[in-house]
Formats: sequence, structure tokens, C-alpha cells
Amino acid sequence: MNNTETNKSSLLILIALCLGWTLIYADRTSLYPLLSVIGKDFNLSSTLLGTITGSYFLVYVAMQIPAGMLADKIGKKKLLIITFLIAGTGLLSFGLFARSYFLLLLFTALHGLGAGAFYPCAYGIMMNATDSKNWGISAAIINLGMSLGLVIGLAISGPLYLKFKSYSGIFTALGLFTILTALVFTKILPNADKISKDSLKSFPLIKILKNKNFLFITLAQFCALYEYWTAVTWGATFFQEERGISMQLAGLFVAIVGISAVLPSLFIGRISDKFGRKKIALMLFPLGAFTIFLMTYARSAFSIILCLVAYGIVGKSSWDPIAVAWAGNHAAAIDKDAMGTAMGIFNFIGMMSAVVAPIITGYLKDITGSLVSAYYVAAAMSILGGLLIFFVEDEA
Repeated sequence: MNNTETNKSSLLILIALCLGWTLIYADRTSLYPLLSVIGKDFNLSSTLLGTITGSYFLVYVAMQIPAGMLADKIGKKKLLIITFLIAGTGLLSFGLFARSYFLLLLFTALHGLGAGAFYPCAYGIMMNATDSKNWGISAAIINLGMSLGLVIGLAISGPLYLKFKSYSGIFTALGLFTILTALVFTKILPNADKISKDSLKSFPLIKILKNKNFLFITLAQFCALYEYWTAVTWGATFFQEERGISMQLAGLFVAIVGISAVLPSLFIGRISDKFGRKKIALMLFPLGAFTIFLMTYARSAFSIILCLVAYGIVGKSSWDPIAVAWAGNHAAAIDKDAMGTAMGIFNFIGMMSAVVAPIITGYLKDITGSLVSAYYVAAAMSILGGLLIFFVEDEA
């Protein structure tokens, strides 16, 4: 296969993985504008509502390391397809059968169980299919699915609910699309894993965690994602209840974060491949904190939109391709045959923020009557992430 054919094949793989992220993010974020509706239907407090999203992320996060290790053992493509089908089934069941708070938690957790294998499998496949010199831009292409899914999920759920007065059809349709995407993976993704006898015997968890550079990048990812999930999970509720924005527009406002991140994330991913990761990361973290802080003072629709656009440009979405490529570079230097495991560890620690952030945010709202203090905590976490980056070496 010549270079042109190889590049076309790699791009098709990246587009398929981008589609996967689009569905996962649309699946999860379509819930957020509907939290207040679900809360009224089931008479739930803000803390219990936060626990619904927390249950998803608890199982999602718990899957990261086992899925990463299993992907290295049985093959990333095989595991990705099986677990994507589980994710679709969980969401389909949420739409059709969730008639109690217990079932809401159960089917949300089932979706998280299936979605939890995507990260280590997808980025493990990416690192096998592309040159390490292009990991930043490759990760940015896959990450476009996060922004697209964020926009789709937040933009459609509120208006569709207001039109049909029901949210079950939204989750049913998304569940079916998720199942169909698993079938797309069977045709496009490569069977490229080389499973050695040594890899079947070893689980290099301790060796990976003992690497200071990998660990600090991962902890910085936790901080970036804490800030992100605070803004995204509760943003629609914040704009509805404290800024007087309608349900139809509140989800669209939060979706601005995804829209404004598309081009900057590609640009930043590319220049990080060319000029290094550390200097760019050290600029992004304090800027991200500043934009989140400013959201608490924005009152008019115009000022809120400006803050959301700014956060989309300098926040988590632009840091993500740097984080994946940078962590991957250091992980490859540790053990190139354990990239699924390494990415599982990376996303396990990073996504723990998604378990605690919605619950802590809901708790702060319950005790203060406002989400402003939660946004202050999110900004402080971003500053902490920037401090951690100081201790990371640019090159593996």
C-alpha cells in the first residue's frame, strides 16, 4: 500500500472514531437540558439528579483500566464493537423502560458500562494506525466528535421535548443510532493488534503509574475535565434558573462551547505536533480558568455567549489533543505494547472528575441555592492543572 492509500485509510479510521465520539457525546449530553424535567417527574433533589449523571460516569470510569487491559489482550476493534452495542442497548432501554428512579440509574449505568471502553480502544487504534509525529492532529480529528456530539445532544433534546412533551423518544432514537454505529465499526476499523505472549502475561499498571510525566499529565487532565463537566453538566440549568434563559436556548448556549472549539482544537493539535506541548498547555489552563470565572459575572445573553466562545477556544477541547498525544508519547516510551492499558489509566483518572463534579456541583447548589460557587471551584481546579504541567517534561 502506497503513502496516499495509507493516508486515506488512516483518515477513514479517524473519521469512524470521530463518529463514535459524536454518538457517545450526543447520548450523554442530551440528558443535561432535561435534568430539571426529569427531576420534576420523579420529585428528585439536585443532589439526586447529579447522582444520575454520576452513576453513568462512575461505571464509565470504572471500565477504563479493565477495558484498556482487555483491549491489549483480545484486540481493540473486537472490544470496541461489543461494548458499543452494550452502550446502545443501555440508552435504548433508558428511553423505553426507565419508569422509576432505580431504572434511571440502572440504564444510565449500563450505557456507561458500554461507553467506558471507547476511549482506550479508540486512541489505542489511533496510535497503531497513525505516525506518532501526527498524534496531536489525529487526536484532534477524533475529538471533533466530542464537539459535534455536544452540540447535537444539547441542541436537540430541549426543543424536541418541548415539541413532543416526552423525552423517551429522544433516548430511544439515540440508542438505535449508537447500535448502528457499532456495525459501521465492523467494516472500517482495522484488525491491527499484534498480541504477543509477553503481553498476555503482564499488566504494566505500576510501571505506567510510576512515570512522573505520564502521571502529572493525567492529573492535569482530571483538573481540566472537572472544570468542563461542571460547565457542561449544569450549564443549561444555570442559564435557565439563574439567568432566565428558556429551555429551548439554554442547551444551545452550552453547545456554543462545542461549536467554538472545532477549529481551534484542530489548529492547536497541529501546532503541538510541530512545536511541542508544554508551552501551549501552560497558556491554556489559566485562560480556561479565567473564562469559567467570568461566566459567574455574565448577565446578558451577549456576555454569556462571549464567555462560552472563549472557553470553547481555550478550554478542555483544545487541551484534549495535546493531552492524548503527550500522554501517548510518554506511555509509548514505557511500553509500546500496552497503549490500551495506558490510555485506560489516563482516562480513568481524568474522568473521575465526571463522577465527582456533577455531585459536588449539585450539593453546592443545594446548600447555597446557586451554582456560582461551583463555577469558582471549577476555575480553581483549572489553575491547579496548570501548576501540574510545570513538572512535566516536553519530550518522552
